[in-house]
Amino acid sequence: MPIYTFHMCRADGFSGCFEMRELPYDSATYPVATSLLEEHQSADYVTVWEGERPVLSRHRDGPVIRSIQEDQPQPRAS
Repeated sequence: MPIYTFHMCRADGFSGCFEMRELPYDSATYPVATSLLEEHQSADYVTVWEGERPVLSRHRDGPVIRSIQEDQPQPRAS
């Protein structure tokens, strides 16, 4: 199984600590990154690498959700 490195990072990109986990596949890194964010309150995001290959960047902030009532962009007149 591949070995993944999880870097807990601050907003400025500094990684104060990391953990390594052996996991069966890339998608298994998402729940681990989520739990590491819960454990490390000072981290703004977690980056995951398998060797030199970037796998995931899991940020603490969720996606931006817009109201469906918001004005929709209008097509440009030709």
